Amino acid sequence: MTGRNKIIAAIDIGTTKIVAILGEKNSEGKLRILGMEKTVSKGVKRGVIHSIEDTIEAIREVVEKLMAKSNKDISRVYVGIAGQHIRSIKNRQFKYIQNGIGEITKADVDEILNENLRIPIEVGEQILHVIPQDFVVDKEAGIRNPVGMAGRRLDGNFNIIIGRTASARNIEKCVKEVGLEIEELVLEPLASSLAVLTEEEKEAGVVLVDIGGGTTDITVYFDGILRHTAVIPFGGDIVTRDIKEGCSVLIKQAEALKIQFGEAVADMAAEEKVVTIPSVGGWDPKEISFKTLAQIIQCRMEEIIDSVKFQIEITGLHDKIGAGIVLTGGGALLKNLDLLTQEQTGLDVRVGYPGTSDKIELEEALDLPIFSTGIGLLLQGMNKPDQETQNRNSDKGNKPKKKGLQRFFGALFDTDDMKM
Repeated sequence: MTGRNKIIAAIDIGTTKIVAILGEKNSEGKLRILGMEKTVSKGVKRGVIHSIEDTIEAIREVVEKLMAKSNKDISRVYVGIAGQHIRSIKNRQFKYIQNGIGEITKADVDEILNENLRIPIEVGEQILHVIPQDFVVDKEAGIRNPVGMAGRRLDGNFNIIIGRTASARNIEKCVKEVGLEIEELVLEPLASSLAVLTEEEKEAGVVLVDIGGGTTDITVYFDGILRHTAVIPFGGDIVTRDIKEGCSVLIKQAEALKIQFGEAVADMAAEEKVVTIPSVGGWDPKEISFKTLAQIIQCRMEEIIDSVKFQIEITGLHDKIGAGIVLTGGGALLKNLDLLTQEQTGLDVRVGYPGTSDKIELEEALDLPIFSTGIGLLLQGMNKPDQETQNRNSDKGNKPKKKGLQRFFGALFDTDDMKM
């Protein structure tokens, strides 16, 4: 955006909430948030869209509010993708160097990287990201950047992240129906890592655990490279359901109990403290002890943490995770969850807030783990080179008025032309 700051928009489509967020890259190269709107998500289960109509309605609501409050038009957005269908595989590609100069060029690296896009995958799946791990030049292993090196053969090891095509298409359809184009579909835990992890942590070895409403996403970094990603089909919602059943209360009461009085370590809960649930619809009021509530929560969280621990162990990097575990997402705010995680995994644990990044100027109200993914999506956009197609989000006063929804959302797009 020549002569102006770069405007970036993102949508985080989650199980419990849908967030639209707008930011700009200022003259100092930092991200400043221009506005954020969120609403309850009714059409998403475990990170996957189950109701197109409900999701479209929610996206339309938050985007219209965001544009009205920020006085900006939005036409292109970065959107997160998540869900249990996400999986990753390892792959190796090679080529012989035959360019006449005997040196490896960027074109050589790009060639073997792009070859990963042609590997056979299951019907109904598509490749979302190809992430280089390391390279081998003439049997010399562990090379991070082979460009410029002399050699006759180049091998590359890659981590390929795969998702269900139908899930991606449903996201595209919902965004398209409100008149927006997808700039890039980004794996949500990758976005969250941009917001809450430091480069030093990624270098030392770190595990990001993003606890959402329907799923818990895990990413493992070592030597500054993403080594593993996985999705656990449990999140904060299942804890709420456990409380509902264990305490015989309504689902909204269970959610309120979890947020206001819940904690993850039963031994640290006060036995003498109780919370009274008022009578509703003829039901008698009841008293629930903090201890009982914590026991229900701890049981489920231990199950989730065991799954996290298993994912760490299958990488073979447990003893190399020098920076420990970073918890983020709405579930990370559960009291004493960091202590329970540390006790079960034997690793250092901290809660990840997006405001810790020196790339962001963030108000206190937005410096919460629940906004890590949305802010990370903006950072993904900020890291992209400026292009004309990325600069269509602009001041309303600089565009001719359009009719109907086009005045708010810009032109529709053909999903067949969108590149992953």
